Amino acid sequence: MTLVYRPLPYGGHEDRRTGRHLLLVVALILAIPTALGAGCTVDALRSYAVEARLSQAVDAAALAGGRVMFDSQRDGHIRSFFDKAFPNGFLGSNLSPLTIAEDAAAGTLTVSAHATVNAIFLRLFGKKEVMVEAQSVVRRGLHARTKLQ
Repeated sequence: MTLVYRPLPYGGHEDRRTGRHLLLVVALILAIPTALGAGCTVDALRSYAVEARLSQAVDAAALAGGRVMFDSQRDGHIRSFFDKAFPNGFLGSNLSPLTIAEDAAAGTLTVSAHATVNAIFLRLFGKKEVMVEAQSVVRRGLHARTKLQ
């Protein structure tokens, strides 16, 4: 018995390679938007985490300031609480100075902060940073001042 080699009429091996190359091209075309989407999701999650931590720190600072609202060292207490609750450079963020505003007539104390988060993947779309902010208002009754004096 002898084996005779007969080539396939349409060059079967070449068709298989072309199919593999086509599959690879399709896979790459689908992988690039998926990777970009995942990268943008990472930037969004980082900015959300910074905003949540910033909000928590502003709330803690405002409550501390409300406790000593009529003290001359109030702003120092507020900044101290904020600095302990929001570490400098948290997740690569840049913090603007803390804003403290008092409305004596209404008995309110407003503490607000802004931070920018450096974007990693959003730079591909022209957005270099994401701005997040948090604000907290503490209201203290007027009778509290008379009790403290």
